[in-house]
Amino acid sequence: MEDKKKRTNSSQVMELQQLIAGPLIATIEADALSSRSYLDYLMKIAFDSYDPATGKTGKIRMLTFNYTNQDVNGSKQQSVSIPLLTLVPLPLLQIQEADFDFDIKILDALTETTEEHFSTEEGKSVSEDNNGGFKLRASLAPKQSDGTSSGNIQQSLSANMKIKVKMRQADMPAGLSNLLHLTANNVQIEDIEVEEVTEEEGGK
Repeated sequence: MEDKKKRTNSSQVMELQQLIAGPLIATIEADALSSRSYLDYLMKIAFDSYDPATGKTGKIRMLTFNYTNQDVNGSKQQSVSIPLLTLVPLPLLQIQEADFDFDIKILDALTETTEEHFSTEEGKSVSEDNNGGFKLRASLAPKQSDGTSSGNIQQSLSANMKIKVKMRQADMPAGLSNLLHLTANNVQIEDIEVEEVTEEEGGK
């Protein structure tokens, strides 16, 4: 089996649509990565086990504790089990706004023309339309700061893009709302029977 080597070419020159689409695609992928992380967190909190391949889950994780209940009949021990999912906040976030501010320098324009060649089968000239159209090649331009009193302008390629991302609480999916409703009604309260210990052996 032959190992395939991948080559990575680094270039500051690219087509204008690629230069603009790059940050947009990265934002979408970041939002999708956040959703996957949230789903992993939800499954770890809500269920004892989870199989991503089949989608099957184990039992709901419960938080169980004992306490003493006082009433007119006296005190008694009770055990309470509450679904852990209803006790923790869920980090359900999504990107609301993403502002990109960067300088672009147009380097040149490319126009792909239609090529013609003679076809012996058809007996006439056949044109090949590459559908390339008009393309602009660009690069990130140096960021120019405000001129000083001496008229010097500092340029830097290391900080020529500003990104502002605003997050907000995402709307709760209908399935998650139903799950929380079911688990909230699944609080279990049981009485604990206290066994009285009697000395059956005498003469000690």
